[in-house]
Amino acid sequence: MVTQQVEIERKYDVAEQRTPRLKLHKLKNFTVGDPVEHEMSATYYDTADLALAHAKVAVRRRTGGSDDGWHVKYQAGQVRGELHYEPLKTSAQRIPAALRKVLTGLTLGEELTPVATINTHRTVYPVLGEDGQYAELCLDAVSARDERGRVTREWSECEVELTRDDLTQKQARTVFEAAESVLYAAGAAPSSSVAKIARALGQDGGDSVRVVAPEHAAEAGASDDAALPDHASSGTDDATSSDGGVSETDAAKASAESERGSATKSEMTGDAETDKGSGKKPGKKAKAEKTGKKSKKRSGKSSDKDSQAPAAAEPEPETESEPTGADVLAAMLARLTGELQRWDFAVRIDAPDSVHQLRVRSRALRAVLQAARGFVTEDVVADLEQRLKGVARVLGDARDQEVARQRLDVLLEAQPSGVVTEQAKQELRASADQLGVVAGRTVRRELDGAAYLQLVRDLRALAAGQDITEDAAQLSAKDFAKTVLGAALNRVLVSANAKVPDADVATDVSDMAAEVGRRITLPGLDAMQTAAAFDVVHETRKAAKSARYVSEALGHAHAKAGKKRVRAAVVAKDYQDDLGVITDAAVMEEWLARASRSFQRTAKDRYAVGLLHGMELSDLRDGMLEAPEILEDLVEDLCEVLPSED
Repeated sequence: MVTQQVEIERKYDVAEQRTPRLKLHKLKNFTVGDPVEHEMSATYYDTADLALAHAKVAVRRRTGGSDDGWHVKYQAGQVRGELHYEPLKTSAQRIPAALRKVLTGLTLGEELTPVATINTHRTVYPVLGEDGQYAELCLDAVSARDERGRVTREWSECEVELTRDDLTQKQARTVFEAAESVLYAAGAAPSSSVAKIARALGQDGGDSVRVVAPEHAAEAGASDDAALPDHASSGTDDATSSDGGVSETDAAKASAESERGSATKSEMTGDAETDKGSGKKPGKKAKAEKTGKKSKKRSGKSSDKDSQAPAAAEPEPETESEPTGADVLAAMLARLTGELQRWDFAVRIDAPDSVHQLRVRSRALRAVLQAARGFVTEDVVADLEQRLKGVARVLGDARDQEVARQRLDVLLEAQPSGVVTEQAKQELRASADQLGVVAGRTVRRELDGAAYLQLVRDLRALAAGQDITEDAAQLSAKDFAKTVLGAALNRVLVSANAKVPDADVATDVSDMAAEVGRRITLPGLDAMQTAAAFDVVHETRKAAKSARYVSEALGHAHAKAGKKRVRAAVVAKDYQDDLGVITDAAVMEEWLARASRSFQRTAKDRYAVGLLHGMELSDLRDGMLEAPEILEDLVEDLCEVLPSED
């Protein structure tokens, strides 16, 4: 069985104190119950490249305490939560299949192995108010072993977690403020830690963490306590000491390797996976080292005097080479692919707004690939675009259901009292909810498919530099940014300037546009021309979104495309919202048309459906009548903002 809970908690560090002295009798407005002590042990699992840690997800097998079992702690958007899985009866240490499945988009099938073991002595104090328990105040004395670096670290921390979900924000704030006054008086401070697992692996903690074994690893451990790295070397070494443990030499070697792994962090973006194949040129230090080796070979044997003499000149300090267009493109793709994987996980646990956010990332990736055509091998980019389009289509159907559900509530609430019966409202909402459930299942089937998982692997390979062309490596970051954002903005202009074909000219239109052409008539246009006019609106909106995605991705990669182009992307976004009113009306109109047919077959109340449908048809027609002026203004404003060379 799996359960899910949303955590509302605050954590605090207690530096240089194994057990802080808390004056709990001074807890303002609350009392403290009798403490309960637990001895807990948790083994944390991750992939070889710490894919879960990068996605702010932690998987552990905990024994002891009140929540023995498998846990998945996560952050999805602004929500932090935890999934609990009961241990398998046949093998308590084997990872449940349901747990592995929910992580599929992050692990991509890679094996999960132990990365840290954390032992915690926890003392729990119930925080009581007049009407029962409000929270728990936990004191944790932690000892953690990094299974990869073979280093043991210790620290103390406090945690205040609300135990009721019916508290108002004011009540919750009162609880935290009361606890903090006592904790701060005892020398505690807000925690800098992302999670215990991060500290166990030496990724944060600063002075709060003590390296206790091996002792000589303290210096290396302190250097590892800087910031959460994007990468961590596996730090493993199979050599063991005679007593079955790890020799101090091996541990030091592992710590040094881990430190070197942390130093590989991309300068472009926190989410960049690697600089491999990005087209970077070697720095000056690398060139100097090569030159030195050649000189040594030419000089032959060196005398003792020469070997003892100081070097003629200090080696040049290492300098970072300027990022190229290939670096920027790799960083953009790495960040978006990482976000795609994180929102994939959120969809699998049914987190709020997750389908929408996953769709945004899939479309943003496609937008970047479209804008960067010529900088990725042609057959590769065409193939990835097509596969991303297929994923976006499945996600789009589910997102349309979400939009329709939200818009339905707005429409129903806007109706005068008594016009639409409560029964009709319930039937419409129930129908929308059911369609949303079906769409959600379709999305999860897509994400479970081998084709989708291979798509993510291929995107990661591209983000690692594979199939990025030499043309990208030859451009500076600035010139690359100008080129790709310019291409995205040009697509907006082309779409907005598209003309409706003459009545006797055959043209292809989208399915949604064809429905619009059948539902409404516009002055001087037949059904096919009306459909084509809607497609102009729809394509221009998508192009405006794409320009926004490309501009934001460049910003995250610290690549400057110029103030005018960035401003033009903002202008396009403003018009995107205006055009969205029209396309949302088309989505809702189509949904109500289907609901009407469904209600007719089931003898449900069709009056409410017909009323709302008529309103949406009217809004859609009014929007389409305004569309030519909106598009004209968009083109005019873009041309005014864009630099002349675009």
